[in-house]
Formats: sequence, C-alpha cells, structure tokens
Amino acid sequence: MNKNMVYFVMYIVLIVELLIVITERDELEEKEALIRDKMLNTLVESYKQPLILSIPQRVSDYNISSKEPMRVVLTPAGLVSDVEKKNLKFFITIDKKSKKAPFRWPSKGISLGDSTKYYKVIKENGNAVFVADFKRMGDFRFNAYCTVQREFPSYLPDYLYESLLEKVGEFKTATSDVESFKINVKTLGGVKKKRAEISF
Repeated sequence: MNKNMVYFVMYIVLIVELLIVITERDELEEKEALIRDKMLNTLVESYKQPLILSIPQRVSDYNISSKEPMRVVLTPAGLVSDVEKKNLKFFITIDKKSKKAPFRWPSKGISLGDSTKYYKVIKENGNAVFVADFKRMGDFRFNAYCTVQREFPSYLPDYLYESLLEKVGEFKTATSDVESFKINVKTLGGVKKKRAEISF
C-alpha cells in the first residue's frame, strides 16, 4: 500500500511538472508572437512612410560663360534599406510652364540611366545631382521625382516575408511627389554660377 502511494505521489508530481512546462511554453510562445507582431508592424510602418524628394535650392542663376556645368542637388528621404538607396531611380523633365526647352533637351527628359552629353543625372553622397551644360540662355523650369521598389530584409523567414508583403501591399512601389526647380541661364558679367548644393 505504501509503495502504491509513493508511485501515485510521483505520478502527481510528474503531471504537475508537465503542466508547468506546458504553461511556460505557452507563455513563451505568446511573448514570441507579441514580439514578432511588434517587429512586423514596425517594419510595415517604415515601408509605408512616403518617399520624399527635396531640392534645397529651387531657383538658381547660372553664368552661361562658366567653364563648369550647373549642378542641382536632389535629396531623397524615406528609404528603408541600403538596397533601396542603390536601386533608387531619378527622373527630370521640362516643366510645361517653361517657355522653351534648353538646347538639345531630350523630349522625354532624362533619368539616372538615360542621360545625354549635355544633361546628366548622377549619384553623389547618397543624393542625385542634375548636371547641365547649358548652351542657350533662358529661364528654364524642370520637374523631378524619384521612385523605388521596396526591398524587404533578406534575413526574414518565409512566413514573416509573406506577412510583410501582404501588409505592405500597394506600398511595394514608392514614388515621390513631383518637385519643381528653376534655373536662370544668362550672362552674369563674369560672376561664377551659383551652385545649388547641400552639406551634411
């Protein structure tokens, strides 16, 4: 009888310990799920932030007799990863408000990978720079914007990647608002051009 009682007590102790382990496991899984959801929501919010393009100096004067080309800095904001910074695309077109286009300006405008001898878009220190070698005087207005395909972290497991993709949805492609800037090309009596630049 005493032997049976010992076995019974041991059985009860094992059951209790098993229940404790199961409870702790469930609590741990709940905490992990909570942490995962918070991390996912944080990522979603960061990817839903708008892509912004700013032009520090919207109006510039350029001396047509200058030996150096005109440079206008375009500064993007709202990028989440280094891959996005690398794949960001910039586009510049002539504004309809501009009375005329610069000499040999492409009808479809220019972009990071589609520049010309006289007009280029290059990357520099995380920004884009519009480089123009004007051959004709005039007041020229331009429009600029940028766009990028959102890139998710490669370290995410498949189930988190799918959840993030589902929640981000239409925000997978981000495009900035169109920003305008103006360049007055003229003879400045030997004064060097004003450079539209930003310092970090």
